[in-house]
Amino acid sequence: MHREHHMRFRRYLMSLTVVLVAAGCTDQTGPSPTAVPVPLAALVPPPPGTHILQQSPTAPRLQTYQVSFWAKRGTQTTVFVNYRRRPGQWLPDPFLRFRIPINGLVAGAGGVPLDRGDSVRITLTIDTVSFNVDFQPSGVLFSSASPAQLAIWYQDASPDLNGDGVVDATDQALKDQLAIWYRGSRTQAWKQVWSKNDPSQEVVTAALYHFSQYAVGW
Repeated sequence: MHREHHMRFRRYLMSLTVVLVAAGCTDQTGPSPTAVPVPLAALVPPPPGTHILQQSPTAPRLQTYQVSFWAKRGTQTTVFVNYRRRPGQWLPDPFLRFRIPINGLVAGAGGVPLDRGDSVRITLTIDTVSFNVDFQPSGVLFSSASPAQLAIWYQDASPDLNGDGVVDATDQALKDQLAIWYRGSRTQAWKQVWSKNDPSQEVVTAALYHFSQYAVGW
């Protein structure tokens, strides 16, 4: 029995070695069209739970951490939140864009249906450390055919995504897995929203059908 356990352990070490070698032999000129990517879990198994992005210690502060505005049914509304400009920077880095299309808003606070021309006052509160945004009032709903659109840029996030003190290939692999998540309250578990991650532009986008807390994480 001891010998069988020892053999299984040796086979595990050999398998792990092959994975690590495969992860280290990346062609710097670009992946081969026939290359099979190493699964993220094979690099370093991530700890359980949802991990929300954190702002980089060197990131500038946002221009604001809370913005309120009126949204009217039948009218398009777009809100931007940017970082403060760095010294010598002509344009600030973007952080958030929230857009309600013309036919998107259908219900206000508490889910009460809105007639065309009715308005609801919306407040976005952004966490000062994590990529977490709270949308109020509760109950606001958007059309399933024309939902609201949320975009969050993460170029100023901490590059050490897994918080192990080292920025390496594992963090890059996790970056490719970023998505938008939501939860109804701080006591509820995070749930992933169908979203699109564009690592080349460092932005995640998603359609929103209701208000909640939304965050970027993996």
